[in-house]
Amino acid sequence: MTQWQPLERFKDAAVPKLFELGRAAKAGLKVPPTWWATATSLRAAPHTTLPTPLQNQNIILRSGSPDEDTQETSNAGQLHSEAVMAGQSMEGALRRVLEALPEGGPAVVFVQPLVEAERSGVAFFDGFYYERSQTEGLNHEITAGTQRGETAFGHLQRGQPWSQWLERLRAVYLEGSSRWRAVDVEFAVVGGQHVLLQARPALFDVSQKGQTLSLANHREILGDWPSPWIVSVLVEASTQVLSYFASVDPSIASWSTSYAVEVAERAWMNFGFFFRLMDHWGLPRSFVTEGVGGESGSALDQKADLGRMVRKSPRLVALQLQNLWTIARAGKALAALDAQIEAATDLPSLFEANVAAMATAIRTNFAINGALTGIARVRGWLGIKGHARVVTQDMMEDYEAMAGLEGGALEGALDDWLTRYGHRGPLESDPRQPRFAELRAELLTDLSSRKEGSALPDGGGKRTSLGLLAPFYVVDVRREWFRDQLMVRWKPLRTRILAEAATAVEAGWLDDPEDVFWLGRDALEGAPDQWRAAIEAKRGAKARLQTVELPTTATRQDIEHHVQQAHRAGLGVTERGRHIDGIALSPDVVEGVVLKADDLRQTMANPQRLGPQTILVVPALEPSWALLFPRVGGVVADLGGELSHASILLREARRPALVNCRGSWQRLEDGMKVRLDGQAGCLHILDDGAESQR
Repeated sequence: MTQWQPLERFKDAAVPKLFELGRAAKAGLKVPPTWWATATSLRAAPHTTLPTPLQNQNIILRSGSPDEDTQETSNAGQLHSEAVMAGQSMEGALRRVLEALPEGGPAVVFVQPLVEAERSGVAFFDGFYYERSQTEGLNHEITAGTQRGETAFGHLQRGQPWSQWLERLRAVYLEGSSRWRAVDVEFAVVGGQHVLLQARPALFDVSQKGQTLSLANHREILGDWPSPWIVSVLVEASTQVLSYFASVDPSIASWSTSYAVEVAERAWMNFGFFFRLMDHWGLPRSFVTEGVGGESGSALDQKADLGRMVRKSPRLVALQLQNLWTIARAGKALAALDAQIEAATDLPSLFEANVAAMATAIRTNFAINGALTGIARVRGWLGIKGHARVVTQDMMEDYEAMAGLEGGALEGALDDWLTRYGHRGPLESDPRQPRFAELRAELLTDLSSRKEGSALPDGGGKRTSLGLLAPFYVVDVRREWFRDQLMVRWKPLRTRILAEAATAVEAGWLDDPEDVFWLGRDALEGAPDQWRAAIEAKRGAKARLQTVELPTTATRQDIEHHVQQAHRAGLGVTERGRHIDGIALSPDVVEGVVLKADDLRQTMANPQRLGPQTILVVPALEPSWALLFPRVGGVVADLGGELSHASILLREARRPALVNCRGSWQRLEDGMKVRLDGQAGCLHILDDGAESQR
């Protein structure tokens, strides 16, 4: 007679599914009562009796195999599980589960009570961000793809029960010596408590849709339509922010995240990154929003976790020392930028110089703002009131002092002002924008039209001194000095970019030197004869989005919904017969020829019909279709959700796909040419003149 053993006796890490469930139970997470037996022993004695606690209960038999749920490959859902109701014989179900397992090796079968759940679902979690789909009762229809379920994308929220359960998962699977980047779990909710049914490594990035993004600060410094050039520069440079913090706290290096994100032709600040940083160090999340604007959330976001702060205090002290070192070396960093700008010889290398300049700006500004946060609180505690004397205030006051001058006196004063401040300008962080030195005529017209200047702080031009309080404002002064010196570099950078762009105009690659600022990294790395097409694509994207009112702060999912609607409008989606809506699993766009298939074996028997131009169209996906995913250009399913087993495999295979594309099976025919548009979340029929290939 086969001896079923309890979960706590299972120690073999070669069978990940059962081993990881045991780890969770040992850590105190709630899991169903579980017994297991080796596949070898069950094949030798198939007439087994259930463990006593499971007799006369509804049960589920599950498989566990070494080639399932590894960190390199996935067979998610491809092996077998089967429910057996109380009073039924389980011999047939056990035979089918065993048949799905490989012969030999440490494969096992385990048995659990069939959980009577109030609701259940699947979720992906990377330690901060999550994707979740859940439904009432059991989650079989979600994993099978016949239901989407109630979907949610987000990140940890302080004091929220769901987030608290995810934090317990993080402690088991994503901290310490774990090499998992993210965890994929199936769960049930019973009596208000989360029960873990299964855990495995997730093999794709789950941080995207759950990000909280904000235009705070970026809209102020770049305007509402920043150039594609500077958006690309900022997003690329922002990846270096992680290394700045990771240098004092190495655990941060494993985060899959970035400070700036490109959506809707803008560079958004990723509040999620900073909220995660604050949580990691036990600091209030409100530190972030107090610095750049926006809202942090609940009252708990304004509180510190004192215990964690104490534990992380060595890291926080190291960070402040690094901040001071970075501030002290700002002059050397600027000198290095001078050399890189001077050495740049073409547009791609000038772009690299701009990325280096932006990365220097971000690192140094974080250092300055980090130090300033502490100093500002000291000033508040001591009741010190005042403000620093900064270069931008001098610039404004000197400009206002010229109002009322006339003729040669005005022109001479303006030229002197431009000598000192001509490198500055409106929305000056974007090199597309002209500097004041290029706007002499406009400035002269403005000053000539005014009989006197406007009233300014400090008596309209009177220089003030902080005296003994000056040390409390030295960082404020340093911040404005550094920004002014950055703009000193931005001016020749813009000049060099436009000079190289003029050469590109002569070569026939651009129509106007200013067009260069419509190019980003991807376009610059392509052939110059493709630059015009890239520029037109960017102009088209701007035209579609021009009338779209975007929120200042929102989840990435909500922002992308606005973008998707605008993109659909640009495609003429009102012609409903030529477009079919779906749920995109990636933003990729691919064109190809329809192959309808509802029988996997028959499709595999005709491999000549598969290829990179094939768009596989199926009524519904089950995981075994994954055998074909690498052999086609894209996949469309009439049913399904983004967290079904098959959808998970598509994402892991990096294949463009639309699921829940209702009507696709009836509307499409073999041989039709279609565009699978992940950006718009729809399938566009390009050519109805299809010959049947069935």
